[in-house]
Amino acid sequence: MRSSLIAAVLSCAVLAGCTTRQADELTLRREFNIPRAATAVTYEATPSEPGWFGREGLKITMVFQLSGADFNVLARAAADSGKWQRLPIPDGVLKHLAGIRTSREARARSTRESGRALPPEGSIYNPTEQQILERFKQSMPSQPRTGLYQIRTAGNDIMHAPKTVRPTLDADVNDFMLVMLDSEHHKVVIRASTNY
Repeated sequence: MRSSLIAAVLSCAVLAGCTTRQADELTLRREFNIPRAATAVTYEATPSEPGWFGREGLKITMVFQLSGADFNVLARAAADSGKWQRLPIPDGVLKHLAGIRTSREARARSTRESGRALPPEGSIYNPTEQQILERFKQSMPSQPRTGLYQIRTAGNDIMHAPKTVRPTLDADVNDFMLVMLDSEHHKVVIRASTNY
């Protein structure tokens, strides 16, 4: 399967008839070993096309529907690898995915350097950690009620650079791929995101 996906990505690039959606789908299928028979049921991406500097601030949500048998094979391999965590995702991990500490420190530094006073905490210009976390959760695909999740980071070029599996996070990250296995509905939910 891996060789056929690689061939598809290469032919897509060579023929230049490949849409950004197709390239994203092929990349995510390859990254997470999504079976060919799985159907992509959701695709949302911003920006949808590269600009002068690529796809800055990339946010991709992709959901694949798998057959029960295919899902069970994927879920069993995930569980056996020992590199996946049980849902739900702890708020502490979500805070690092959202980059809350980095964002608040940058806001305070910018205010200090400009000589302005920091707006009142909780205001639209200086939201609390909890406000930022809630906004981040609302921007993310819903977490399945049961299943597993895994986080991968690259540091740059999240769609193409080699990634590191991160069983837990102790600091903010500037990019991530979050994959969630929905045991109840046999879906694979993926979110790719960058802060660059």
